[in-house]
Amino acid sequence: MNNPEGGAPFTNPEGPNNQPGQPQPQPQRKVSEQFNNLLKDERVKQAQAVGKQYWSFYLRALTRPYSTMREIPVAHFMNSLITMGLTALLTALYFLTLFIKWDVSAIFGPGFLKPLLLTAAGLAVACGATYAVLRLEKVSFDFKLLITRMGTLLVPAVALLVLAILSLAVSLYSFSTTLLTLSFLFVFISMNTTLFQYPLNTAGSRGIDTLYPIAIANIVTGYIFYKLITSVIAGAAFGMISNSFNL
Repeated sequence: MNNPEGGAPFTNPEGPNNQPGQPQPQPQRKVSEQFNNLLKDERVKQAQAVGKQYWSFYLRALTRPYSTMREIPVAHFMNSLITMGLTALLTALYFLTLFIKWDVSAIFGPGFLKPLLLTAAGLAVACGATYAVLRLEKVSFDFKLLITRMGTLLVPAVALLVLAILSLAVSLYSFSTTLLTLSFLFVFISMNTTLFQYPLNTAGSRGIDTLYPIAIANIVTGYIFYKLITSVIAGAAFGMISNSFNL
């Protein structure tokens, strides 16, 4: 288009293809299409199905943990593994939140990774110790069903850990510590309750009574969680002292 005053031709600031009144491209529509394509992905559908199945399992086990544990089939083995994974992850998030609240500089290693690994190790030791006691007692059992039962009884621990993190976030330190302790207590409840679902002390007279393997299993598991708490708190204290010297 020419300038009527003889100057340079007018240019359309919107570009040659963007005339007034012409529909403009809508970025929101593209984002919506990408989101819809993502929802149609087979892996996303599988993740949604697993999430729905786990949520149904979680609510049932939270309201009636013992009854659910007695009736649970081995098909819920994966749900129990998810519960154990959440227990380790939420424990690590609790200590990470604690490090952040205490303004400790190095937080990922001692504040998240260490409690994550130690909690996972503690749960693995609890499962292994329970397995060892049943083998020592010469009891016939399905290992997957054993883990499924233990994971089912850990569902309340997950709820307690969520409440502990929320309490810590609003600076309710004593209350959050109590909830954390109760969540760890459920590890031992899970071990012992699962053990007594099987016929113990049926092999007649032996060199060692059933009580002692059970006690040893609890002591070993307790030591792992004791190391978890003491080492993480010691790391936090060291970080706070380092921060004070750097000021």
